[in-house]
Formats: sequence, structure tokens, C-alpha cells
Amino acid sequence: MTNDKVVATVIIAAWCAEAWLAKSVRGALAQNVSGLEVIVVDDASTDGTWRVARGLATADSRVRTVSLDRNGGPARARNVAIEMARGEWIAVLDSDDDMRPGRLHSLIGTAERLKADCIYDDLVPVAPDGRLLGASHLADMGIHEPEQWTLERFLSGCRARPGQPALGYLKPVIRRSFLDRTGLRYDQSLHNGEDFHLVAELLAQGGNLWFVPEAGYFYTQRDASVSRRLDPTHGRALMVADQSFRKRHADSLTPEVKRILRERTRNLADMLAMEVAARDMRSGRLGHAAVTLSMRPAAAVRLGGLMLRKMWQRKAV
Repeated sequence: MTNDKVVATVIIAAWCAEAWLAKSVRGALAQNVSGLEVIVVDDASTDGTWRVARGLATADSRVRTVSLDRNGGPARARNVAIEMARGEWIAVLDSDDDMRPGRLHSLIGTAERLKADCIYDDLVPVAPDGRLLGASHLADMGIHEPEQWTLERFLSGCRARPGQPALGYLKPVIRRSFLDRTGLRYDQSLHNGEDFHLVAELLAQGGNLWFVPEAGYFYTQRDASVSRRLDPTHGRALMVADQSFRKRHADSLTPEVKRILRERTRNLADMLAMEVAARDMRSGRLGHAAVTLSMRPAAAVRLGGLMLRKMWQRKAV
């Protein structure tokens, strides 16, 4: 492959993914793109992830692997993969997710036609065994044709509102030349929301983002999925990154974008307070939980709603 043109690089950050990495890599290799490589970065796993990755690389020369000496999170692992990548387009795939055959060929063709720097499609939630778990992530939005998303449009779908499908969950396919020209990389301080911040920064730097309403990404839902719960430490890092984004682009952000970002900050603070209070309640620190919730009433409402849903689910079983 060294002398061949590489059209697409699929980057996979893998941490303790021994049980499902092979499926994700095979889904990437099944893409009908002329000139394809897959880069697996083992983020200092403590299980057999590296052994699985090396076995996949031995079986198929399109797979390249690297093992990190310390765990740095998905953002750092993806940055390592981006530096290694030879593809004209870089597609992000989580180590427990999969893609529909033909996804990359379709997305890259559309992106080239629309002169996009980044392109999204919809995702479908699936169980670990591959069973579909319902409609696609953005099905209720009723989008039927490709749409160009501005920074305002993107941020309006990333307000961290309860029940709102977050656009930041979508997995980007990005033009490599834009990353090289701007020096854009993942924020390595983040272990949650790193894709959101990469795309927000891309838009703030003049990138051209399009969404196509095809559901080609299979998103595996697990009880312990990082994106389903907000770890307090990661939540605080996310709020710091949001604040840095606002300061960095203060002179170019519209009043509406600034308003949306303020709302997002409030909602993230409520989510963080809810998680802290929930942990205190589980450990019997009811007084601490009460103080936290009294300071952010919206967090108390969120927590109450979550507890009611769990009670309903237990009764329904």
C-alpha cells in the first residue's frame, strides 16, 4: 500500500476492547473504498486488545497498529492515529462500533461533490449482539436531504438538554487537508465530548460541514458507555473546554451562538450536579447530595426524572 493512493483512513482508539475490536476492524475493512487503511491505537489496554490488534494486522496489510505506553484517553489516541494516517479522508470509528457496507464510499463521494471539509451521517443504536434498538439517532428531525450545518446550527443541537439527541454523538469523516492546513487536532484534556469539540472548532475555523440523512454508523449501547453518563471529572474538563472555546472565538461568535453556549454551560452544570448528587446518595452522603441539589434546582428535577424512569423500567420487567 505504500506506493498506492490512500483515499480513506479509519482511525480506531481502543482501550480494553479485546472482546469487540475484531468486529469493528472487519466492518472498516469491508468498506468498498479504493485505497483504504485502518489504524488501531491501543491506549495502554490491560487486557488482550494489543494481541487482537496485532493479529488483525498480520491477517490484513491494510491494518496498522500502535501501542501507547500510557493511557491518555480517546482524544490522544486519535491524534496519534491522525499523525500516522495517509488517507485523504479520516473516518472515526469507536472500537465497539460498526459501519454499514458502502458507508465511506457514499459519504466521501457526497463530501467531494459538496466540497465539504467534514461530513456526518446518522447513527443507529444497536445492542452488543448487533440487534437494532430503535430508530436512528436523528430520525425525529425529519431530515430527508443533505443539509449544510453552520456553527449555530451545530451548537443548537448540542445544548446538553435532557431528551435532546446530541449532534456531537455523530462520528465525523474529515478531509485530511483541512486538518493539515489548520493544525486542528483533538483536545487531549477531554475524555468525553471530544468529537463535539473537534467539529465545533472546525466550524469556528471556517470549515464546511454537511449532514446526510443516511444511517450508516452502528453505535453500540452498553450500560457503562462513557457517552451515556457524565463522569464528574470528565464533565468539569468539558466545561473548561467550552469556556476556552468561547474565549478563543469571542470576537467572531454571533450573539445567538453566545446565547446557545451559555445555555449549554448551564445544562452541563446541571448534569454534573446531578451526577455528583447521585454518587453521594449511593454512598449514603445524603446531606451532601441535598446541598448540591439545593444549589441547582434543575439538577434535582433531572435526578428525580431519572429515578422515576428507573422505577418504571423495573416495574415493566
